[in-house]
Amino acid sequence: MEVHHHPEVEKKGFKEYVLEGLMIFLAVLMGFIAENIREGISERAKGHEYIRSFVEDLRRDTTAFAEVIAFDKKKHEALNGLSACYDTIERDNKSDGCLVPIVKNSVSNRFGNFSDGTMQQLKNADGFRLLNKTDKDSIIAYDHLARAYVNFESTIFQQRQDIARDINVKVVGFRAERDLFPDSKATPKSPILHTGDKALISEYFNDLLLYDRTIKVQASQLGRLKGRATGLIKYFENKYDMK
Repeated sequence: MEVHHHPEVEKKGFKEYVLEGLMIFLAVLMGFIAENIREGISERAKGHEYIRSFVEDLRRDTTAFAEVIAFDKKKHEALNGLSACYDTIERDNKSDGCLVPIVKNSVSNRFGNFSDGTMQQLKNADGFRLLNKTDKDSIIAYDHLARAYVNFESTIFQQRQDIARDINVKVVGFRAERDLFPDSKATPKSPILHTGDKALISEYFNDLLLYDRTIKVQASQLGRLKGRATGLIKYFENKYDMK
């Protein structure tokens, strides 16, 4: 019987095994590092995308705020004549033509609508973890200021607005109301008031005075918010070359 002899296989030394193990370890490590780098680059890009989107929201916000501020300024200018108008009516309640601009500017309001799509994504999708601490803190501070304004607008301001509307119905005559709103070209004629009740008229002017003070507080808050938004736009534009 023929016997086949197998060739001898050279055995690897300990050092070769160590070297092969080290090479495998380094390959896995480099793959892990490369993946982390790719994820880091992707997360930074996503974070910058959030910033760009947030800046676009801020630009829309500042435009909306400017419109509300202009609207409230017009109302305040009209209501600034409250004292003189009250004195005139107190002397002769039929001389109430001074109420025309006051009535027209005390029964409606505009809200500062926020573009909060990016803010909601940052909160709900854990997007804040993709931002550095300075950017994150700046955005959160703006959100706190914005929510404080919305709370004031939806509670205190809205309450004063409702009161002004309610008492307007009690003291302003139907024909005057019809000719004043919404865009009637008719010239309102006296009497604007349909009541001679001095107590009710005094209450009406008191409510309008409080309403005017509330408008000034709202305008001040909204002005600060607009200033903060404008500052953030400039900050992010300069930092991320977004101009």
